[in-house]
Order: sequence, then structure tokens, then C-alpha cells
Amino acid sequence: MKNIGVDLVEIKKIKDVGLDKIANRILSLKEHEFYTTIANKEVKYSYVAGRWAAKEAIFKAYAKGDLTHNYSDWSVLNHEPDGMPYVVDPYQNKIMISLSHTDNYAIAFVILM
Repeated sequence: MKNIGVDLVEIKKIKDVGLDKIANRILSLKEHEFYTTIANKEVKYSYVAGRWAAKEAIFKAYAKGDLTHNYSDWSVLNHEPDGMPYVVDPYQNKIMISLSHTDNYAIAFVILM
């Protein structure tokens, strides 16, 4: 294990700033493809909050200053059929991730291997 990172995102913050504005800034192309298929607005908020928390946690695990990438350079995708999240990392490192959501918050915990 090289490092860990954790982040908590309040969904209200996304509602205040604007769902599409944040989605367009942080989602990778693959994440955005999935985002556009989500019909339920509340599920969209939860999805974006989870990805934002995940990417903040990844930046923390990498100690931010070491990075020259953007949020959209990482993809947090889900395995089929179990839905377990995984990270596609531009640095080719293995990153273990756990995401959790409530009506008001999304949290991500990552381990940089």
C-alpha cells in the first residue's frame, strides 16, 4: 500500500453549483456515456457525487501536488453484473475503491497500491 484517500461530498453542493456543470468538468468520457443513460435526476446527483468524491480521494492518495492530470483523466466504472466499482488510472497503478451513498452524501475511500 502506497497511500490512502477519503472524501465526502454533500449532494446539495452539486445542486447549488449545477449538475451538468459539475458532470462536464469531472466525468471521463466513459463515465459521461453512462451518465447520459440515467433517467432519474436523483440517481444522476448520486452518481456524480460518488465520482466527485472518488476523484478527490484519488487526488488525496496521490498527494495532489504530484499530479498533472484532471478529474476526467480517471474513470470510476462498475463491474458487471455485481456493480462493484473500479478505477481506470492513467498512471497504471492499482487503486482499490469503496463508494457509499445516502440521500444527502456520497463518500469514497481509496487505497493506492
